[in-house]
Amino acid sequence: MSDANNQNENGQANPPQDANLAVKPKSRSLNPFGLGIYHLVVSVLLTLFIYMLWPNATPEDGKLVFEPYWYFFGAQIPINDEARLILLVLLCGALGSYIHSATSFVDFTGNNALKKSWLWWYIMRPFIGGTLALIFYFLIRGGFLSTGSDASNISIFGITALAGLVGMFHKKATDKLKEVFDSLFRSKEGGGDEARQDKLVSEMLVDKAMIPLGKIKSIKITADKNEDTITIEEIYLMYEGVVTRVPVLADNFTLKYIIHQSLLFQYIAQKNVESANNQVIFDIKQTYLKDFLGHTGIVEMVGQSIAFVKPTTTVADAKIAMESVKNCQDVFVTETGTPESPVMGWLTNIDITKNINS
Repeated sequence: MSDANNQNENGQANPPQDANLAVKPKSRSLNPFGLGIYHLVVSVLLTLFIYMLWPNATPEDGKLVFEPYWYFFGAQIPINDEARLILLVLLCGALGSYIHSATSFVDFTGNNALKKSWLWWYIMRPFIGGTLALIFYFLIRGGFLSTGSDASNISIFGITALAGLVGMFHKKATDKLKEVFDSLFRSKEGGGDEARQDKLVSEMLVDKAMIPLGKIKSIKITADKNEDTITIEEIYLMYEGVVTRVPVLADNFTLKYIIHQSLLFQYIAQKNVESANNQVIFDIKQTYLKDFLGHTGIVEMVGQSIAFVKPTTTVADAKIAMESVKNCQDVFVTETGTPESPVMGWLTNIDITKNINS
């Protein structure tokens, strides 16, 4: 998601306003040695198993013959033609994914960009590729991608090559499976989810979409800095670039207020008009947060028109929570989903709309 309301004019996220606000640490680097050994072992095993399962060719005409046994390290295991094809498809799909995974591993290792958070991606790639290739094989044998296909018409070279390509180019293969599914289960126009007003619009949790605490540009109230000493000018100067609203946090990081640019500018304009009529000077350097909060209707707008949710809440439910509060445009994430807990993150109405429509 975009930190639309907490970026500078160059589009970069603003640093924490307080030294105690810790930015989420980056993923740690990964020692490539173990993962490199894993890739070497996977390559050897996949190639060896494919060799052991491959049918023999007759000396006379070179035609491939499926034998009823699989000789596995000296053991004679009974196996039929269908089972042999399934195992070959799984292994070739895994081999294709291995090529993708190993290439990525070498590239990232060479650039010193291998991160620990990607470890399981590398480990699981061959298994995912093999399973995806098997689904494609079932589709072919079922006649969805090749009309009238049966065992006698399937070339083992063709089917294993396809399995390898499916594993290597899994994104395109997944898109093709989606096309098949959409074709088989297409609903009538206007039916399905399109006809449901209460359809689930987003399963993303707010802790994946929110602006984290460390990136929130805010004012923190302390013993030495409070409503009596924070000037309107200080808040006014924080509105720069795309920042249009500023949270005010208590010393324990609970939310006290959220001050929108439009509301503050409206207050300043009204005060300037009143000053001109009374022939006095209105100075934002000598006007404090307590004066702003004391203006008619301000406290209700900046301190009550706010929704709170837990980090396990979906973005869709956060939207419902926001709409249930009058004039609310901000949802803050706390551990308990109440204003009494410290702020963990923040979603504006803009953030919620972007995530639901993405």
